[in-house]
Amino acid sequence: MLSLCLALPALAQTEMGTLRGNPGSQINVRSQPSTNAPAPSYGIPGDRVQILSSTRGADGYTWHYIEFSQSRARGWVRGDLLMLDSGNGNPAQRVSFAPGTSAATVNGSIRGYEMRDYLLNARAGQRMTVDLRSNSTFMQIAVLSPQGETLHVGTNWTGSLPSSGDYLVRVGLVRAEARRDGAGGFKLTVGVR
Repeated sequence: MLSLCLALPALAQTEMGTLRGNPGSQINVRSQPSTNAPAPSYGIPGDRVQILSSTRGADGYTWHYIEFSQSRARGWVRGDLLMLDSGNGNPAQRVSFAPGTSAATVNGSIRGYEMRDYLLNARAGQRMTVDLRSNSTFMQIAVLSPQGETLHVGTNWTGSLPSSGDYLVRVGLVRAEARRDGAGGFKLTVGVR
C-alpha cells in the first residue's frame, strides 16, 4: 500500500506528464496497455498529457492511460516513455555526478502531498545506493526502474539495477502525514557504481 502511494502518488488528483524519447521519434499511443495492441495515434517527445489512470501490464511495464492537452486524443503509453510531473507540478530534476565521482547529493523540502522527483541514468548490473536523511520520520523514497517498476520504498537502499535507462527516485511523505499537511527538509545522496 505504501509502495503504491509513493510510486503513483498524484493519480487521485490531476497528474500531468511529458512524453519523452529521442528527438524526432514518435511515441505510440495504443488502444490497450500492451505493445501488441494497435497504435491508432502517436505523440512526439515534449507533448504534454494528462494521466487519467495507470496499470501494470502483462509485459511488466507500468502503462498510463493519457489524454493529450490539445487534441483530447486518448490512449495507453508505456511508463518509460512518459515523464510524470511530481505531485506539486515540478518536473523531475536530472542528477549527474561531478567528474571523478560516483555520487551526488541534493537538498530539498516538501509539504503535504508535494513530491520531489530525481532522474538518474544507469546501466543494467550497476549498483545504486540511495540514502535519505530528513528531519521528518515520515519522509520516504520510492526507487522506480526505467519500466516503472517499484524497486524499493523506504529511507535507504542499495541494490543491483535490472535494466539500463533512467531511474526515478521520488521523495515524499507517507500518506497519513501528507494528509495532515506535514512538512520536512531532506538531504538525498544517490550513488551508482
